[in-house]
Amino acid sequence: MSRLKPAAALAAALLASHPALASVEAGVRVFPVTLTFDDPGVGDEAKTPQITWQRDAGPQNAYEMSWEWDKRITPMTSIIYDQGYNWLHQSGSKAHNGFGNVFITGKWQAYTNAEHEFVAAFGAIREFGGGNATQNLGGDAYGSTAPAIYAGKGLGDLPIGMLRPLAVTGQLSYAIPDRPLNSALNNNGTPRSWNGALSVQYSIPYLQSQVRDFGLPDFFGSLIPLVEANWYSPAAGPAGGFPAALTIAPGVIYFGDGFQVGIEALIPANRGAGHNVGVTLQVFFFFDDLFPESRLGKPLLE
Repeated sequence: MSRLKPAAALAAALLASHPALASVEAGVRVFPVTLTFDDPGVGDEAKTPQITWQRDAGPQNAYEMSWEWDKRITPMTSIIYDQGYNWLHQSGSKAHNGFGNVFITGKWQAYTNAEHEFVAAFGAIREFGGGNATQNLGGDAYGSTAPAIYAGKGLGDLPIGMLRPLAVTGQLSYAIPDRPLNSALNNNGTPRSWNGALSVQYSIPYLQSQVRDFGLPDFFGSLIPLVEANWYSPAAGPAGGFPAALTIAPGVIYFGDGFQVGIEALIPANRGAGHNVGVTLQVFFFFDDLFPESRLGKPLLE
């Protein structure tokens, strides 16, 4: 990651820590796509787009529009492409804009337990460095490789009915940069780093279908309130200019037929994550639901 102001650094960290997203089913549980990190599943789907805004002291405004395409190779493996375009505006100075780095993820949904609504997956995230042209736009001059693990657990086996719609998902990855940071040489490298995230979700569709039908209007019956926590931490020194960052993201997802729309606030929980609240809005389409009989919505190898 380049040496950015906190607002731009937050936008870059969010993209770097969630270069791929996916929905997944485990029995009657459907885990929606989360907005700030990956989920433990594979699918044929696309993010078109996700828009993020963050403001910081200066005043400085960082904007990002990102997009993604997930393609299953087999029913339990996928290749995922993710990229974004960034704008950085600061009062009294020239605006900067340009493409961020490309992320390609290979992912394997390794274990699914339908009875206990549990899913686990493994992946490898490859970031392709963008060169010096992207240094001030949320991209890295050099790439990295990050092995990752993912998990999701629905709480449908709890004895208390109103708690059964709860679910948690998480991700943990370890980024190994192509050029390790050397502060003495000012080599524009990055430190090895941990990226982790956790979500707590309450599925009203699950409540209506599996616990009790309260007769809610269709719109409210399709909502999934959730809170996400996303953190970045250097794994080893030197790490000057790359502070640990923690962001809390409360929001809600509307889960429709073949698509979902989500919105979350981005609340910095420490100085490394910035100073002011931002917002992210995501639109996601599920080709495996919309086009189940076409190659667009089916694995390449079955």
